[in-house]
Amino acid sequence: MMRKLLTVIPVVMFAVLLTACGSNSSASSSTSTATTPTTTKCPTVSIGTIQSISNNSLLVTNLQGKQSQVTFTSATKFIRTSTVVPSSLQTGSLVSVTVMENANNTYSALTVSIRNPQAQGGFTRGSTQCRSQFSRGSRTGTPGAFGAGQNRQVVSGTISQISGNAVTLSNSSGDDFIVNLTSSTRITTQLTVTAHDLKSGEPVMITGLANGQGVINASSVSILQSLPGGRPTATPHA
Repeated sequence: MMRKLLTVIPVVMFAVLLTACGSNSSASSSTSTATTPTTTKCPTVSIGTIQSISNNSLLVTNLQGKQSQVTFTSATKFIRTSTVVPSSLQTGSLVSVTVMENANNTYSALTVSIRNPQAQGGFTRGSTQCRSQFSRGSRTGTPGAFGAGQNRQVVSGTISQISGNAVTLSNSSGDDFIVNLTSSTRITTQLTVTAHDLKSGEPVMITGLANGQGVINASSVSILQSLPGGRPTATPHA
């Protein structure tokens, strides 16, 4: 009886070892599969001047002087930036404001951009990779404060109150920011237009995905009032 028992024990142990190895192999395989990295393709943003328009494509010279081909479809959104009067600001409006800190610790609005949800470009910035690429410098913090030592910055939020020239913004974190409109504050809004409104020589901002050849398939084309920093627009082709 003892001999038979001794014979059975090694067989059982061997079977247990095989099961354990199989389990470890499966776990290792599962772990390997779970840690496989994924690649997120972020949209391309290009600012420049329209050189030419042909059917469903544009030739754009960017701020570095490089030309890019841009294609658009029926799904592409076309947006024009237009200047409006202060009375266009309404409680509940979503805005982005460029502010400057004054010597008396108040804040003046240099520009106010009214954001039109119906005129936003066709992409999202949900991933961490893309979010860092498109960071616009919006701030959170103590209500009414924008951070010491910074003369200019941008804050985005919803207008919660308007009292004379004082505008209170509430951001996504629930902080309130008070800014003052001046006679030099430039207020703009976004209007939805069509591809027929595009003209050679106009400054634009293109948002979309670029293919392997560098051609941008535009999700949105924004017609700007001017290039950043007051740069002159490139001379379009004849």
